[in-house]
Amino acid sequence: MTAVDEEVPRAFPAPSRSPGWRRRESELVTRVTTMHQAVSEALGEALAVSGVDRDRPGRSAEIVSALTWICIERLRLTAEADHETTARLCGLVAELQQLALELYEHELSLRTRRLVDCSAGLSRLRSLPTSADLIDQVCEELVRRCGFGRVVLSRVENGIWKPWMGYFSDEQEFESWFTDWVNQAIPLDEDTLEAQLLRERRPGIVYDTETATVHRPIIVDAGRSRSYVAAPVMPGGTVVGFLHADYHPSARRVDDVDRDVLWAFAEGFGQIYERSVLLERLRAQRDHVRETLASTERMMDELCDSGIDLAQHPDPGTIVTRSAVSALSSDADALSELTAREREVLELMVVGATNGAIAEQLVITEGTVKSHVKHILRKLGAVNRSQAIARYLGIAQIGQD
Repeated sequence: MTAVDEEVPRAFPAPSRSPGWRRRESELVTRVTTMHQAVSEALGEALAVSGVDRDRPGRSAEIVSALTWICIERLRLTAEADHETTARLCGLVAELQQLALELYEHELSLRTRRLVDCSAGLSRLRSLPTSADLIDQVCEELVRRCGFGRVVLSRVENGIWKPWMGYFSDEQEFESWFTDWVNQAIPLDEDTLEAQLLRERRPGIVYDTETATVHRPIIVDAGRSRSYVAAPVMPGGTVVGFLHADYHPSARRVDDVDRDVLWAFAEGFGQIYERSVLLERLRAQRDHVRETLASTERMMDELCDSGIDLAQHPDPGTIVTRSAVSALSSDADALSELTAREREVLELMVVGATNGAIAEQLVITEGTVKSHVKHILRKLGAVNRSQAIARYLGIAQIGQD
């Protein structure tokens, strides 16, 4: 799904993460729950550490670490008083350490895999032809590649946050609430996560919307989000928009990995968008230059054709012709005032020789050449070398005719 005025929303493709990844996460969460019960039974008491929630699997490593320290602390207190309890606690510590290692490896593998998926999504966006296509497909690409349940792209203008585009797993939900918020102006209060994004230019995470300061009308009341991540979009280093993501309608909550993945995607998207806009401007300028050159070429062709006709069919009785002949005759008189050396300099000027080349050819200094050029311009009434050459060539052409 994209903007509300686009095509009818459609169901999104399956997330790129494989069922094997989900099974592995489920297995690890189950083992953490089992170890929590085992430690509680070994100690014969309820634990202050809560068990892992299925919607917050990211807490598994934290819970395992807490359980390990509880067992170690109890071992210090029991010493050798109870060999059976000591042996059991030692065994639990060993199992907990093994589980902690597996959780670390799983998180590392998952982070790497999701960043690879993020890179693949950015690569596909980079191949799109226009910036408009980028805007239309960025939310969908995030859902497809990075496994979020829904993603929203917003604009930021003069401290105002405006929801703009969205891609949801539930198309009915998209129509039920998001369309009412498109382009609605939301002031950025200093206490909200969005204000922090604009101020600090870095991603943020809300672990629990019930306890955090959020814009409740859109985030909680309409969107029913329990937890979400957000990142600024900054082409050229300026915050121009936000990307929001969560796992709704799933009960799963976001974690630090989700925040890092969204941030990597937002940074890449900002760079791609900036590049796309720049290329579009360059293409527009190129097309304008081509059109201008083509128009100029047509005009030059018309002028050249017109000039040839005048030269081939002169009418000596016209005022223009008489004026031209009079001007050229005047230039011829001026040319007769040139000295022999000045004529030599002028003839070398006509063939394009520089002052240095003229000095070498005539075996004089370059300063003397400059003096001759100055006298030539004055006598011919020319303001520069090009005008003097043109007048000389015009006189020479009349002489040939």
